[in-house]
Amino acid sequence: MTLSIVLVSAVGLAIAYVNGANDVSKGIATLVGSGVTDLRRAALWGTLWTGIGGITAAFLAHAMLQTFGKGLLAQSTHATFAAAVAMIAGAALWVGIATRRGLPVSTTHGIVGSVAGVASVAYGIHGVNWPVFGGKIIVPLLLSPAVSLAMTAIAIRLMRIVIPNPAFDCMCVEVAQPTISVAVGNGSVLTAIGPPQVHLESCSSSAKTSPGITVNQLHWLTSGATSFARALNDTPKMAALVLGAVVLSGSTLESSLAYFIAITVGMLAGSWLAGRKVTEVLAEKVTRMGHQEGFVANLITAALVGPGAAFGLPMSTTHVASGAIIGVAVGRGNKINRRTVRDMLLAWVITLPGAGLLGMAVLLGLRAVGMR
Repeated sequence: MTLSIVLVSAVGLAIAYVNGANDVSKGIATLVGSGVTDLRRAALWGTLWTGIGGITAAFLAHAMLQTFGKGLLAQSTHATFAAAVAMIAGAALWVGIATRRGLPVSTTHGIVGSVAGVASVAYGIHGVNWPVFGGKIIVPLLLSPAVSLAMTAIAIRLMRIVIPNPAFDCMCVEVAQPTISVAVGNGSVLTAIGPPQVHLESCSSSAKTSPGITVNQLHWLTSGATSFARALNDTPKMAALVLGAVVLSGSTLESSLAYFIAITVGMLAGSWLAGRKVTEVLAEKVTRMGHQEGFVANLITAALVGPGAAFGLPMSTTHVASGAIIGVAVGRGNKINRRTVRDMLLAWVITLPGAGLLGMAVLLGLRAVGMR
């Protein structure tokens, strides 16, 4: 194994680790914040589905891989190995710094900032494919939190209309077997059994007598779906940068699956070992929520992020999930911790230039030791 491959592997595992540490919170924060389970069990659940999503991305997320593999630089740009490494390192450093401070930031945002900053220094301002940045990356990043907030707030209000009693947390299945009475000519009545009729009724899980599914159970499902979707969305972004760096190092790229597996392992390690700090912020320091609201927030997040990965639209799970949690407060009229939200928004604003500057610093350092 060459020194170049060792370097690429190191920065690739680093960005995967910090991504897992920061982003596992986006799927499990509502489980913890609503009291459905404790942080340890939630982290285990999110880590499991992160792994499944990461491996699945190797087979399903080709559109995202293409967007971040070939679409970020202008066609006339001749990419260099040092710049490719610096792009990965700049994003990893920024997300790592934010994670230590408990700030939920976007790895996608960090990658975009680092790529733009490093490419502008390494290849000039025209080396970046700005139309792709604007249309397929910046627009989804900006719109997704607002859409998530609005959809969640609307869904919460509709749920309050459909299920006005907050104690009702279960949908029960009632099966009735109606009888049909028919009078015949001799004055007698014939009774027959009609087709079964199935009714869904909202009820309380503590008092249900019929088969049903609780909101808590659905909440676990949407939490897993969110963790799966975010891994499906993020893994190909990181893989694209790593695979590009491997090719630029002069090494032969025989299969991308091994790199997807390595990135997934890094995400799993970060999710389990370092994912608690950011989770606590989203779970406890944004707004108060119940399990019904948490279920809706995760449902909206998964519904937006999953299709985004399939169509190559790099939505930020951080922005979408955070927007959904804030949407819970808007929909329920709950109090929002303005200081926490302010710090989150400030971190989002600083992410682009912060990751860009860190990437530039790494590039200059690599050039100083003779790497091109």
